[in-house]
Amino acid sequence: MSRPSTRPPQWLMCILMLCLSALLVAWLAHPAGPLTIRAMPEVPTPTAAPTPAPAPSPTPEPAPVPDYSLPVPAGEAVAAEWFDDAVFIGDSRTDGLHLFSGVSAKAVFLESTGLTVYEVMEGKEVIRLGREKVSVLDALAQNTCGKVYISLGVNELGYYDPDDFARVYGTLIDAVRECQPNARLYIQSIIPVNTAKCKANDVPYYVTNEGIASYNEALSALCAEKEVWRVDVDRAFADDTGEVPAGLSADGVHFKKEGYALWLDYLATHTGT
Repeated sequence: MSRPSTRPPQWLMCILMLCLSALLVAWLAHPAGPLTIRAMPEVPTPTAAPTPAPAPSPTPEPAPVPDYSLPVPAGEAVAAEWFDDAVFIGDSRTDGLHLFSGVSAKAVFLESTGLTVYEVMEGKEVIRLGREKVSVLDALAQNTCGKVYISLGVNELGYYDPDDFARVYGTLIDAVRECQPNARLYIQSIIPVNTAKCKANDVPYYVTNEGIASYNEALSALCAEKEVWRVDVDRAFADDTGEVPAGLSADGVHFKKEGYALWLDYLATHTGT
């Protein structure tokens, strides 16, 4: 038997050809447009955050100008080392401060019994350095110090009026500043006396608390004029009557050990710092 034919009928082939022809004509009539490549969306470049302007530095407030018409106010006590670079100029009272107050052993004392501001400015040689004696100012020039404390005035009583005393004292202030320009200068008021003990110990009659008050008033005006620290040490000693209590006084003019310790304590709490 002969196999049946697997070829599609001729009519089907004709239909397929017509369909393909129609598709070809349609494609030629409407060709596809050119291939469009979309650009990637542009990513914005990140903008750096603006650097904040530095805050303006605060203008430092000027240090308050001390009112030199007033005494140094009370404050916290400084350490004992405060007096390590101090020089003390004075008479026999200052000698007692040196010996009995417990002040730093590094402090320098330029003192002499009976010393006056006039003798200092006259260049009297009263300070022993080694085998020789020199003046107070010459001895001061051989030290580099941070503070200078001056206590003079008792031995001038009865000889010089307050105005002349202040005049010569002013020349001493100028000389010390020239000699030690970087040092803090403290002028100490004159401590009063105990009248009864002065009489009992034959202290000259002209050593009075009235005279001391006049000198202190002149020193107060001088310190304001010269713009220098004034330490009113007399306030640590004077009682309600203006006298040094008998319990602190040795002979009317000088003090017992407790008195010199009180003096040093007052200096330690009145530095202006």
